[in-house]
Amino acid sequence: MKWLLLLSLAFGQPVQQEVNDANFYGAIYKGMWLVRITSSWSSEDGSNFYKGDFIVLGDSAYMGTQMMILPVEKVSETARKLRLRNFPSVVLFKDGKKVKVWKANFDGKLELTTEEVRKAINWHSKGTVY
Repeated sequence: MKWLLLLSLAFGQPVQQEVNDANFYGAIYKGMWLVRITSSWSSEDGSNFYKGDFIVLGDSAYMGTQMMILPVEKVSETARKLRLRNFPSVVLFKDGKKVKVWKANFDGKLELTTEEVRKAINWHSKGTVY
């Protein structure tokens, strides 16, 4: 798939942009991003990533978090730098920095709940106190 769908769920408007190793960090440099990295050999198809209230309620994302799904074949160098070896994996970024990672087990199952994601988003959304 040449064009990947980046869902700007905070605004309810889909934006199309090809994301690869060269522009990955430019795509996630600002705000909170939940990125699901998949593989062609993974047993999960990702259809449940957007279902129900995973982090999406209606047309708005939880606390403005944006989401995207990328095949590892398009971001292989990025996945290597993030030390992702099991797929699917989900990574939470804040302003371009990795803050939380959930990886599939050796059976290729990603055991991740809505509550875990929301808890991580809440934790990393807090402002820094000096």
